Amino acid sequence: MEMFNPEVLDERLGPDLLKAKNLHKLEHVERYLLNKIKNTYKWEHSYDVIANEPPYFKTMGYTEYATNLILQPLTLSLRDDQIIDAYYDDSSEVLNYGQLLRDNVNNKLANKYQKRKETTEQYPIKKALVVLPGSNKIKKNVCLNKLKDIARSYGDNVNFKPHPITTHAVIGELKDLFGEDCMLPRDADMYSYLVGADKVFTTHMSESAVYALALGKEIEPIDVHNRVEGSSYYSINKMLFRKQEEGDILINKIFSSYKSGIINVDIDDNWKEKIDKYLEYANSYRQACKGWYIIKDKKDEQEKV
Repeated sequence: MEMFNPEVLDERLGPDLLKAKNLHKLEHVERYLLNKIKNTYKWEHSYDVIANEPPYFKTMGYTEYATNLILQPLTLSLRDDQIIDAYYDDSSEVLNYGQLLRDNVNNKLANKYQKRKETTEQYPIKKALVVLPGSNKIKKNVCLNKLKDIARSYGDNVNFKPHPITTHAVIGELKDLFGEDCMLPRDADMYSYLVGADKVFTTHMSESAVYALALGKEIEPIDVHNRVEGSSYYSINKMLFRKQEEGDILINKIFSSYKSGIINVDIDDNWKEKIDKYLEYANSYRQACKGWYIIKDKKDEQEKV
């Protein structure tokens, strides 16, 4: 298992950044999921990776999303369709995921990482909050022109929140561009600032989008458009950005449906059944697309997929 493997976490996060303790409740969910993938479907699996295999995919992906486990195979085709199908699914009981997300924020359970620092007089809450990804993503995936436009529009009334995995060099560059007074510390509690902001600018790779929407904030993307589909939560966040006026109705419908691939042990009493139904749904989708495309393997042999 990879989600809580110390070697995997050290490689991805480094030795100083620790996952929030409450996320460990997903460990037995991961174990159940991987057992089903290996023994029932014989698929490969991958934690926190995005790729674009053909619709007749080989790999089921999964990762954390706002204290949920989200299943999304490594094909953009189904990742997109499962969120749309979940939105129009009338067969699943609609649960109050919106309130669950607000409770996470209020009870200090929203942060993915430990030891976040509260707001201070030196870094006050402002009207707008810009949530940035880590150093490895910010220059490739975030539109600099968009950030400059936000800075012009809001002046001193905007906070830029660097991701915890951001180098000092990148933070220095951001301060040069947008001013030291507008740059929050990388270990600040982003959710403290999100609660007080009126508008949240974020990416398709951040779970801050769904938390902001659950808290009634206006949300807007800052991604580079031609790289957005490779973002971790592209398919779900795209729907949140586009239909944000629906608020809790949107969140509750999508998250409650087994077709979304979103699993939460705190609200899904039958989470194992929800996983089983999602995997059956994904497999049916996969089989229906078999033979649509032809690829060549490393031995230059053609294969229909």
